[in-house]
Amino acid sequence: MLANPMGDSLYHRDGEDATIAFIVHSFNRVGNIGQIASGLRRVADHELIVCDDGSLDGSRQKWESLLARPNDFLILSNDLHEIRILDRAIRMASSEVVCLVQDDDQIPIKLQDWLEPALLAFQRHPNLVILGGFMGFNEFHVSPIEARDSAIWGETEFRFVTHVNIGPYFIRKQAYLAMGGWDRNLSAPGEPGIGFDSELCLRAWISGYEVGYRFVPFKGPPKHYSLDGGTMLFGKEVRFHNQWRNHRLIAEQYRHSLPDIAGRVHAANTRLD
Repeated sequence: MLANPMGDSLYHRDGEDATIAFIVHSFNRVGNIGQIASGLRRVADHELIVCDDGSLDGSRQKWESLLARPNDFLILSNDLHEIRILDRAIRMASSEVVCLVQDDDQIPIKLQDWLEPALLAFQRHPNLVILGGFMGFNEFHVSPIEARDSAIWGETEFRFVTHVNIGPYFIRKQAYLAMGGWDRNLSAPGEPGIGFDSELCLRAWISGYEVGYRFVPFKGPPKHYSLDGGTMLFGKEVRFHNQWRNHRLIAEQYRHSLPDIAGRVHAANTRLD
């Protein structure tokens, strides 16, 4: 059994009280399901909650054949997109920490390379409520292009950052609920809601919580990301419009708070030294 840095009281329970809940958002990527499932199954005492959002390629049937354990759940929806379907899944989870996984992710073989450091970070930093493993950001840009070009992408030492995005994206459930969940103004049902993960990070800082980053190669090596799936494949124009619109909305909403957030991030990182 995987050693648990958060302590036996959280890790060696049976039944509903799992160590961690993995929430997978799945849409028309049946070829990667086996790899995701087998990768997450290496973790003892977990919940696996899959949100199939209207797949037409056999994904639903594939998941049904794999989700046969008591702590396995399949949520079926029809093009709600991430904000709404992930909110339902997070509220359904019984674990203290949830980990959001996307259907194009590649799960690393060694748990000590990604899961153990994440759980240890939550143990060491009581105010840490979000931990990202894809890209981290020291500031929020109105332009998605500037944001990508300035991203922290590959650092393996834990650090505090202004915001992170999904892939993986760990959240303390109770803090998520206390903050009111995702901002639904960032998408209507059927729209992607690009930036919703970053917005929650900014809200976390002004709510007195902390956001961290430590690279995990769910998307491949640093600076590598395949753009052949999800909204890039099935709704590129909608994604582009939604992404730019939401960056502008978030920048306007937090423009007076960003200097304060930067100060909080700097102070948190100073304590790490």
